[in-house]
Amino acid sequence: MEITYLDFFLINILSYIAGLGTGLVVCCKNKDKFFSRDNPGESDAFQLPQPYAPPQPPDIVATVPQPEQINKGVKITLE
Repeated sequence: MEITYLDFFLINILSYIAGLGTGLVVCCKNKDKFFSRDNPGESDAFQLPQPYAPPQPPDIVATVPQPEQINKGVKITLE
């Protein structure tokens, strides 16, 4: 059996219409879950992504050692 261009075109059109119709039926049956804004936590299908926030760095305070803590060097005396 040979498939002509017309057969190929009609099969593609019918498949497209069947897929579109199935999608519309599923969407209409579940529209209360998909498009509800009352409780956004209930529907996990369409959650908006949260904007990226980098982690906060810890509070770092620069300090200078006290003058008595500074090592002034080692004195070596030879006898």
